[in-house]
Amino acid sequence: MKKISIVVPIYNEVELIDTFIEQIQELSINHEIIFSCDPSNDGSEKKLEDYSKSSSGSIKTLVMSRRFGQHPAIFAGLEYSSGDAVIVMDIDGQDPIELIPEMIQKWEEGYEVVYGKRTSRTGENLIKKMISKIGLKMISRFSKINIPKDVGEFRLMDRKVVDIINSFNETNPFLRGIVTYVGFNQTSINFDRPKRISGKSKYNEFTGSLSFGIKGFVSFSNSLLYASTYFGIFVSFIAFLIGIIYAYFKIKGIVNFPIGNPTIVILVLFMGGVQLFSIGIVGMYIGQIFEQVKNRPPFIVEKYFGKF
Repeated sequence: MKKISIVVPIYNEVELIDTFIEQIQELSINHEIIFSCDPSNDGSEKKLEDYSKSSSGSIKTLVMSRRFGQHPAIFAGLEYSSGDAVIVMDIDGQDPIELIPEMIQKWEEGYEVVYGKRTSRTGENLIKKMISKIGLKMISRFSKINIPKDVGEFRLMDRKVVDIINSFNETNPFLRGIVTYVGFNQTSINFDRPKRISGKSKYNEFTGSLSFGIKGFVSFSNSLLYASTYFGIFVSFIAFLIGIIYAYFKIKGIVNFPIGNPTIVILVLFMGGVQLFSIGIVGMYIGQIFEQVKNRPPFIVEKYFGKF
């Protein structure tokens, strides 16, 4: 029987560990669970250590040297996975475990990537939904990849897809974009996303989603640079046109412009705003390049529990 690796990023979720492991073990599949854990202070590490040491190799735990975040933790799990296919999912119950057999069936039919597509998202506020929807739509619209709508990190990937992803050298990895970029035969399974089983999300719903979206956009599109250029050309044309109109009115004596015309102040402030906006866009790309050329690892594993 082929082996399935289940990668689970985790941070301060001790109350969910027992239920998650029990539900996975109820499935009739050959599996390993790799918990990729940011340092936690609620007892998660100790519980995962006990599970990893007492299991026969089916439960493993990576503990990061500091809190790197959800996506670096996912990529750490991918790197240390050994299954013929890898499933990435959250521990909070919002990625239904009962969909795993259906994902495996699709994989056995020949699909290299099977992702869960949310038909509804219970318990999430409107602002978070809007940020996520608009962000992914913009990335798809202005880049060369078309990221599926209403899709998160919950997916199954064939080993060859995982190996290719692991070969990438991404400082700020964006899984949804990278998997779409890699390609291969992909399909989806629709599901209604339920509420968390308990507790609250440790991921910031507003600034986290916004920062995540900006990094994803900058990673997969340079359209903002072109947009600022086109906008600058447009503004310059408008300013030139206004200048001609002013000169015509002045020469013809149609309007006697007063000294210190407020329009000058408005134009100066407007141009200053455009320049700062354009510099900010360039700064985002330079910042991304700066992070990449330093070639620092996106994660550092401090502790290993279980048989790797």
